[in-house]
Amino acid sequence: MSANPIQPGTSVLLRGSFVFAALSAASGVMLGALSAHLPDRLFAVPGGRAMLHSAVEIQMWHALGLCLLSLNAARLSPRWIRMACLCMAIGMVLFCVPVTLLALFDLKLGPVSIGRIAPYGGTMLILAWCLAAVSALRVRPGFF
Repeated sequence: MSANPIQPGTSVLLRGSFVFAALSAASGVMLGALSAHLPDRLFAVPGGRAMLHSAVEIQMWHALGLCLLSLNAARLSPRWIRMACLCMAIGMVLFCVPVTLLALFDLKLGPVSIGRIAPYGGTMLILAWCLAAVSALRVRPGFF
């Protein structure tokens, strides 16, 4: 019997979450440097630098949060923490990618700006944090 109470399928998801978070942090550093050094004329929309900076800030904070959640998963309810990590990864993609693409390329999906996807990502991030809270409340007393 393993000393780790995490089920085998859960550990794969949590390892994947940590890898995703670490790579998100790495790309966040690159995008942050781009945001700081790219000339204003190369941003596709007015206020593009601030927009990209906000996307990078959200990305970095949630990358850190996802790392911490995945590392502390053994102390939390497995079912709820899996959902929290999955929602956080999806939320990061749905928020940060569209905002970045809007700032740099003013990308459109047909007649609609790709930035219209970002609120769904923000909602997923909020849900992820709520699920993380539930995962802490659902553990056995004295375990946490």
